[in-house]
Amino acid sequence: MRKLLLLPLLAAALAVSPAALGATKTVSITNSAFVPNSVTIESGDSLIWTNSDSRNRQPISQDAGFASPILKPGETYTYAFKDDGKFTITDALVKNQRLTVTVTKAAPAGAPTLASTKASVIYGGSVVLSGRVPTAKAGEKITLRAEVVTPNGTKQTAMIADMTTTSGGDYTFTVVPAAQTAYTATWQATVVTTSSSPAVSVKVAPRIGIGVIRKVGRYVTFSAKATSARSYAGRLVYIQRRNSFGQWISLKRVLLNSNTIATRSTVRLPKGLSRVRVLMPQGQAGLGYVAGFSRTLLIVR
Repeated sequence: MRKLLLLPLLAAALAVSPAALGATKTVSITNSAFVPNSVTIESGDSLIWTNSDSRNRQPISQDAGFASPILKPGETYTYAFKDDGKFTITDALVKNQRLTVTVTKAAPAGAPTLASTKASVIYGGSVVLSGRVPTAKAGEKITLRAEVVTPNGTKQTAMIADMTTTSGGDYTFTVVPAAQTAYTATWQATVVTTSSSPAVSVKVAPRIGIGVIRKVGRYVTFSAKATSARSYAGRLVYIQRRNSFGQWISLKRVLLNSNTIATRSTVRLPKGLSRVRVLMPQGQAGLGYVAGFSRTLLIVR
């Protein structure tokens, strides 16, 4: 009799899927958007979509490789993300709704965690890195290390800062990456034992500036500038205008004189309202940097 009672319990334990061992977050599908529209989880964690709309919905992702069944109002769908990376989720039945899921590597057992508030920043911008040690105790020693991509393509590793954990074993660092950087938190578990978090990478875009120097009829003279830890003398940027289809069209290619002195260039704009920006492609931004964009100017001619 006792064995018969144990068998259902054993069967229930075996029926638990690996996804159930990870954390779970919920995304609501509303009439106007995914809520929230950006989520960060660890590999092995799951998302649950709930159709809070009055019509049928169907979350899909080519990046992650899944498509939910068609969800009627009130129905849910769960998907476990096994691989780390950034994934875009859309709706097969409703256009122009997007959810971005950032999946970080899960920390090994006994290792500290580390997460970033941003995956990329503009040069000069700051990022907050935070985590927790497994013991969840205050006073634990944490060292933050950084591996930076240099302009010649090599990588340099350096210790950034030391600190001790606060209540609950939490710690927080604020950093200003000069170029693409991979951060790691190392925990001094005992006198002779250390463990490190998975690396968290932060990409950096050059800071691109745009200004209006002069307007004569439909001709407008713009200033363009690019700034980072490297010089951009002799590099190219593009003055672009957004067309009626929402596409950015390059109007003129501009050769920069320096990364400290703005370069002037004149373009002809159509009659009416124009949205104008400056783009520096990744190939011009250089190693350790991603493409950079200026703010968008509204010009009426």
